Amino acid sequence: MKMLVSWTILIDGITSGGSQYAESWDDVCPYLTKLREQAGRVCLDLVDAPDPGPISMQLVAENRIYLVTLLEANDDDAYVRSYTNPAALSEMVEVVGDRWDARQLTHDFELVMQIFKEFCDSGEVSRQWLS
Repeated sequence: MKMLVSWTILIDGITSGGSQYAESWDDVCPYLTKLREQAGRVCLDLVDAPDPGPISMQLVAENRIYLVTLLEANDDDAYVRSYTNPAALSEMVEVVGDRWDARQLTHDFELVMQIFKEFCDSGEVSRQWLS
């Protein structure tokens, strides 16, 4: 499955970014790993995505707080699936300049990696992870 990975990463006050085609998890993993400790975004777009079906997945990260979303096409519309953290309080948290409901965020980077690996391997993510 061919994917386009794009990234913007802030390291020591310097922003870098780019995009490149990816063929496998091994091509995507290094960009995600950079966000474990840094701030930024990684977006993974499926090239020739199915319609209906998943289109792209995004990670937004800052201070070890992670937001994972999946954009999915459904007939003539698109909607966003996201992680739900049942243990989080109903409060707004700033991540990379935007405010998010804490119930959509996680501190578990291994979970983030597992979700992205599933997307890379299958082009889909279980509703167990993103609803």
